[in-house]
Amino acid sequence: MSGLKRQDSLFPTLRSQGRRRFRGWALLLFLLLALPIVPHVLAFRLPAPSSKPADAVIVLSGGKGRIPEGYRAWRSGAGKDFCILGAGRNVKPAQLLPDAASIPPDVLSRIHVEGWSENTLENAFSAKAIVEQRGYSSVILVTSDYHVPRAYLAFRKVLAPEVALSVIPVRAESGDPAGVAWRWARRHFLEGWKYWGYRVLLRWE
Repeated sequence: MSGLKRQDSLFPTLRSQGRRRFRGWALLLFLLLALPIVPHVLAFRLPAPSSKPADAVIVLSGGKGRIPEGYRAWRSGAGKDFCILGAGRNVKPAQLLPDAASIPPDVLSRIHVEGWSENTLENAFSAKAIVEQRGYSSVILVTSDYHVPRAYLAFRKVLAPEVALSVIPVRAESGDPAGVAWRWARRHFLEGWKYWGYRVLLRWE
């Protein structure tokens, strides 16, 4: 009888340990899925362009639809200058803009193409040099919607605090709905974790 009692006393302990393990794994899974979502939720609160034109519209190349969207915003009067960052070495406006040949020279002189930066942090430092050189006090950042949290974080960290920064997110997904949903989820998940990586990296800059 005593042996049976000892065996029975083990069951509550094993059940308790199992529950603790389950709660631990559930918490880990929750954090794994929830943390990448936070930056994208916070991005809804980032400032949008005001009715007053900014000094420059700055586009980060590399994502579908970014340059056309930024160009449309600039042509509609959102900014005085138009800057394209990370376009590649020796790339000219005519290679990026369909109607560049018909743009008057005085307007074309306000389009600037930079080709050396190759990632988001380099884009931010390139923008800093341009902002300081030309004395901009307000800029509009144009990039893909999934990239907005990390790009805004980098620009806000690198640019001077007095430079007003607003955002135009670009949604470029198209095609089969199932494929679009998968790409959307994958990109937002990966960018969410990259955002936290930048938070750690920029903390020491």
